[in-house]
Amino acid sequence: MIYTTHYKSPIGDILLASQNNKLIGLWIEGQKYYFSCLKDEIKEEEKEILIKTKEWLDRYFKGEEPSINELDLNPLGSNFRKSVWKILCEIPYGEVITYKDIADTIAKQKGLKKMSSQAVGGAVSHNPISIIIPCHRVVGSNGSLTGYAGGIDKKIYLLKHEKVNMEKLFIPKKGTAYSIMKRCKWCNLNNPIYIKYHDEEWGIPNFNDKYLFEMLILESFQAGLSWECVLNKRESFRKAYDNFDLDKVWSYDDKKINELLDNKDIIRNKLKIKASISNANIFRDIKNEYGSFYNYLKEFTEDKIIYETDKTTNDLSDAISKDLKKRGMKFVGSTIIYSYLQAIGIINSHDKNCSFYKNT
Repeated sequence: MIYTTHYKSPIGDILLASQNNKLIGLWIEGQKYYFSCLKDEIKEEEKEILIKTKEWLDRYFKGEEPSINELDLNPLGSNFRKSVWKILCEIPYGEVITYKDIADTIAKQKGLKKMSSQAVGGAVSHNPISIIIPCHRVVGSNGSLTGYAGGIDKKIYLLKHEKVNMEKLFIPKKGTAYSIMKRCKWCNLNNPIYIKYHDEEWGIPNFNDKYLFEMLILESFQAGLSWECVLNKRESFRKAYDNFDLDKVWSYDDKKINELLDNKDIIRNKLKIKASISNANIFRDIKNEYGSFYNYLKEFTEDKIIYETDKTTNDLSDAISKDLKKRGMKFVGSTIIYSYLQAIGIINSHDKNCSFYKNT
């Protein structure tokens, strides 16, 4: 029998698995080869080793350096893979080694002239106990951040968390390598969710009504909080708010409001929750009046993109905020609306030293 449990970490949901009170698996959600070695009957139950592993992870993510030897590990794999994983366990916290280093060590152990770095790479990527058996500490000979089954963003997070010197490390792209890009000063580089949002979404024009509605509701929850706090709960908001289906949200009743207030995974502010529903009704009215919410915004923007930095409000956000408040919307002050316009790409505000900076 294999026992499993889940652990919520800064890099996403983690699945833990044990057998005979030994840890046999730790996978980050969405990881390559996720769950791949579990062949027996599975039951979700917190066994002693799983509880100890959670405590170990708590300490690790708090910045402590818990020892691998504190946990009874039994990664399942071939003898060759196990020999590679044993070497991984010996990599000091805060340091990295290369695939070639591991290949040379194994060649020496086996009395061989040479060992394939590619074979080593396969063993590293199939490591079933991520983080604890630190395969994230392995890089290419040229400093390339390759070969992490959990994803490059998570590898970067873990290395930075361990205070590894990143200056000589690179992200591979289309067979080449480029240095880690510069990002806006507000972007928390220890948060993969924030990095992805900054790189792939923020400031990129997206005028689809469904997206415009989602972002308006999320921005309204930001009032008095950080955007990172809201963004970290975004998937929970999507689930709680029926994937921001406008036709459902505007008709939420008292029963649904109480359900949202009981949902510990979102921001449980009664005023904001009620406002999100009334704002949905007004959003629907505006959409019906103008044909789309973006058509309404164009009345103010004249279909132009603004490029400016280091501001939190401007005449545009003032005007839109004033009109939305007049229509009855709440939590739509000028600062919130300015942030909203940045998010949906009407205002492009990437810092001047950011790789995504534009001024025209």
